Amino acid sequence: MQDIRTRLIEATFEEVFSNGYTGASLANILKRADTKKGSMYHYFSSKKEMVLAMIEERIMLRIQNNWENLSNRDSNIIDLLLNILNDTKNWDLQKGCPLGNLLQESLNNDEDFAKILNEIVNQWKVLFSNILEKAIKNGELKEDLDIESFSTFLIASLEGALLIAKKTSDTKDFEACMIHLSSYINSNRI
Repeated sequence: MQDIRTRLIEATFEEVFSNGYTGASLANILKRADTKKGSMYHYFSSKKEMVLAMIEERIMLRIQNNWENLSNRDSNIIDLLLNILNDTKNWDLQKGCPLGNLLQESLNNDEDFAKILNEIVNQWKVLFSNILEKAIKNGELKEDLDIESFSTFLIASLEGALLIAKKTSDTKDFEACMIHLSSYINSNRI
């Protein structure tokens, strides 16, 4: 069985992913973690501190895990990227994206949340930039591609598509966005 801190982080992730930070209930987190408030205070001084720890420990790890196959790929990187983007089973089209949901919730009004969320977005851009750079070196993408802006566009397109699908509860909207994103990606292939 997981230790209490790990259970709290997992329960916080599930609660915040389902209800957002503002809507997340400490009582629900404790119930999901099968622990008492006193045990929580042994590890975290507040719900906010627990959510910040969850963001740091879970959200970036989730992004890295989602794109690990691309990072480790030596060839056919763009084909795999397109397959990942267009496979709706890869995405939670009902709940959206944990990072996107937190960004959408306007947590940038809080300096601590703004800092960690910006760091994660920047790390995601670097991850995609490294993947795209490898694809360019492999001759899969045009050499004059602006990798940084392309990475930003990929993230913004994916997050926007997930947000629209979540709001409309319609996979067709997500699929339409991915068709156009795929077309853009393909237009930059060699």
